[in-house]
Order: sequence, then C-alpha cells, then structure tokens
Amino acid sequence: MRITPLASGSSGNSFLIQGNGSALLVDAGLSCKQIVVRLENAGFDPASLDGILVSHGHSDHIKGVGVLSRKFKLPVWMNRGTWEAAEGQVGKIHELKIFETGRVFVIAGFRVHPFSVPHDCVDPVGFRITLGAAGVGIATDLGTPTGLVAHLLSGLQVVVLESNHDPVMLRDGPYPWELKQRVRSRLGHLSNHESAELLQRIVTDELQTVILAHMSQTNNTADLALDCACASLQEFLAQNGAICCACQDEVGPTIEW
Repeated sequence: MRITPLASGSSGNSFLIQGNGSALLVDAGLSCKQIVVRLENAGFDPASLDGILVSHGHSDHIKGVGVLSRKFKLPVWMNRGTWEAAEGQVGKIHELKIFETGRVFVIAGFRVHPFSVPHDCVDPVGFRITLGAAGVGIATDLGTPTGLVAHLLSGLQVVVLESNHDPVMLRDGPYPWELKQRVRSRLGHLSNHESAELLQRIVTDELQTVILAHMSQTNNTADLALDCACASLQEFLAQNGAICCACQDEVGPTIEW
C-alpha cells in the first residue's frame, strides 16, 4: 500500500491511498482544481481514481467532493448523516454510495471499516483501510481518544492521527473564547499531548510509520507536534519506527509499505 497526504490542516484535508492498481481519496477538502494540481504533483493521474471516501461534513473535508465527482465520474462513499448534512455544500455527485458506520465494506479491493469518532458534526468517522495484510488507519478530527478509536488504529503498519494544537498556543492565541472552548472540548480536536498519549496505546509490532495530521497553523507548529510525539514514542523510534507530519501547503511525504 501507499499513502500520500495531499493536504492536512484547518484549511483542507485530503489523502491519496493506493494499492494493487487501485486508488482512493480519503476526503477532498480543497477545491477540485487544487486537488488535481496536488495529485499531478504527486505523479498521479486524477482520472485513475476509483472513488472518494468522506469522513464527515465539515467544509475542510468536502469542499472539492462534488466537482471532483462530476468531473471524473467518481462514486462517493459517505454515511447517511454526513450526506444529509453536506448535500447542500456538495451538490450533485456522479454516484452516491451510502455506508453504515461500523460496518465493513469493500471498494476496489480495499477493505474499509468506518468507525465512530467524537467530533462536533453529524456521525463523523475515522477509517481503517486494509489490503491483504497491509493497512492504514486515519483519524484526523476527534476530541476524545476513545477505546474504540485506539482499538481500530491498532495492528496497522501506518497510522494518520491528528495532533491539532499546543494547549499554551491555543490559550494565548487569537481565537475567540468560544472557538477555543470548542477546540478543547470532547467533540473538538486532540492536542499534541493527547495525540501522543493515544499513540502510546496503539503502538504494536506491526506499526512502522505515524503521520501527524490536521495541525493548526495558528495554534501549533510541526516542531512542537513532532517533539511531543517523539518524546512519547522513544522505544518505537529506537526500533526504527518513523514519525512525520502532513502539512497544509505541501504534498507528501509518500509512505509505502
């Protein structure tokens, strides 16, 4: 399998998953034009996509879904709650595929397990995606590191997990008090420390790479997120594990396993 972050952060999120000649987008939170540019920069032809998976209905995850679907005749998978909340933003799509949260389904050979995450929208999910013995877990928006999330992110080679904010930067930063409270709530986003603590719970012998995602450009830095994760996962790093960051304005890094 192979994963390439096209963008990750408060202004847009999208990940390219590839394996055995198939390819999926997980979320499409940039404009169609920008996603096409980033796919091409990653050396990938957008016309080769097999579909789009949508985690939830916030605009930084669905902005380009409708146009991409229409332009490239792509099916779009999301749960019923997300579709009902996002239909007005997404508009017409080529083909709608409704999945049930918690129920495994297959897309182009990928086994997809959508699991519930605590976030402030209708029926948000993370994804456990496997292809044979290879697998990746993606959870980019969650306010609380639940046991279910820890369970379904375990036993995989690659995990994409949000490390959204530094609590001090958030506290002292420019956000209005109500937004600060939302970010810090049980339905908001994980801090660097909360992300690192969850990573400690899911490290297994299978885990090779951690990708830190959805970092706030206002309330975090890549160095702070990396320092926190690395301090918590010293044994994992000593055994040749790798930790990297997915950024808002840059494609990559591409991880293969």
